[in-house]
Amino acid sequence: MEEAREERKEKTGARHPAHQATLFLEGRLGEEGFQSPRLPEECRVAVAGYALSQPEEHRGEGVFALWPRTDEEGRLTEAHVALKLKRPMEGPELVVHGILLHADGRRFVVLVQPKSGEAFRLVLGRARGFTAFLEPRKAYRFEGALRGGRLLAERAFPLGKWVLARKGERPLPEPIEGDRNPHLEGRRKVPAPGEAGERREEAQRPAPPGPEGPPKPPKEARPPGEGRPRRDPVRVWRAPEEEEAPGGLGLPPPLPKGQVMGLVGEGPYYLVLRPEALALWWPKVERLLPEFPRRHEVRWYPDGSRAVVAWDLEALKVWYKRVLRG
Repeated sequence: MEEAREERKEKTGARHPAHQATLFLEGRLGEEGFQSPRLPEECRVAVAGYALSQPEEHRGEGVFALWPRTDEEGRLTEAHVALKLKRPMEGPELVVHGILLHADGRRFVVLVQPKSGEAFRLVLGRARGFTAFLEPRKAYRFEGALRGGRLLAERAFPLGKWVLARKGERPLPEPIEGDRNPHLEGRRKVPAPGEAGERREEAQRPAPPGPEGPPKPPKEARPPGEGRPRRDPVRVWRAPEEEEAPGGLGLPPPLPKGQVMGLVGEGPYYLVLRPEALALWWPKVERLLPEFPRRHEVRWYPDGSRAVVAWDLEALKVWYKRVLRG
């Protein structure tokens, strides 16, 4: 029985490598410790692995493999220097094998299981332009970099397919990068016939009067030469460049008194969430954003409010009802 157990253990280990996170960084390891100009000042650094057990072989200048830790915003807070590479660095600067627990418009939260020690979570910010949808609770290999003291994900691969490719059993899978996930194309959920009819009826039903704003005027009723309303000067989430919205750039349309979330506007139309509603409703909004059927924007405002902005009122209403249903 022990032999069968060991054989099963070997097969399991061969199929999935231990989850790990490695940051490749240039620097110098000496008796006083590790130093690198790219490490943020507040980052704690310790020596571990081969660099600790075989210090003479790993001291000096070069490119080192570090095991990183981050805070909830993706800032690098701690790193363990594991070893100095014997050959020049090849490939990405950051590699993470792990289970994706959460993804939103700004970050990925990855569960990492090192070869020894307890599992931990690593937060990766989305690099500029990386907005592709990743399925939660799936295993991924991330590649990225350290910029401005934060770990950023630039692209990803399904971990199982990447492992098979490394073993030579399959070709390398297409990367998930930009706004495209080739492994999800053609797998979007198709609504049941009854549900599709219900959605059409909801879209054709006239909008009730109230704080949600008047119905969208027909194109012929608009003044000649009037095109789509010009985008107002607030931060647009499509390819995030900054971690905080710049100040002094306006506020979202006001909600009725006492309301913390709702539809407002006369074109474009806004689903506005006040700061008081973010904790409860914003995760649901972001989870359903990939299913929004029309062109839209997500905006952060300096006062803490957020909004989903669209030019199709009926589509926004139908999608908003899905958000409310959870």
